[in-house]
Amino acid sequence: FQKGLGAIHAISHPVGARYNTHHGTTNAVVMPAVVTFNRPAIAESIERLANYLDISGGFDGFVQFLSDQNAAMHIPKSLTELGVIAPDIDALSAAALADPSAASNPVRMTPENTRRLLQACL
Repeated sequence: FQKGLGAIHAISHPVGARYNTHHGTTNAVVMPAVVTFNRPAIAESIERLANYLDISGGFDGFVQFLSDQNAAMHIPKSLTELGVIAPDIDALSAAALADPSAASNPVRMTPENTRRLLQACL
C-alpha cells in the first residue's frame, strides 16, 4: 500500500472484503464522513480548497459539495445502502484499524473514534 491513503481506504478495504462492494464506490460513500472526522487536522487546507473551487460555506460547504457530487452520480448515501449492517461495525472497525492505510490518516484512528466513524457512515 502507498502512504497517505488514510481512513477512507482503511474502511473501504474491510467493507469491500466482507460485502464485495466496489472499492471506488465505497470510498465515495465514506468520504464526506471521513473528511468531517479529519476536520481538526485538515480544516485549514479544506477551507483553502473550497475557496479555490469557489465553493461557498468553507469546510461545511465543501463536505456538502462532496455529498452533492455523490448524489449527482447516484452514489449510495450510506454504507447501509451497500448492505453493511450495524452488528458488523465492531469487526469492521477492528479490520480498519489493522489496515495499513489507517496509519497515514491525519487524525489518529482509535477503536472508539473508528467505531463512531463507521456508525456515522451507516
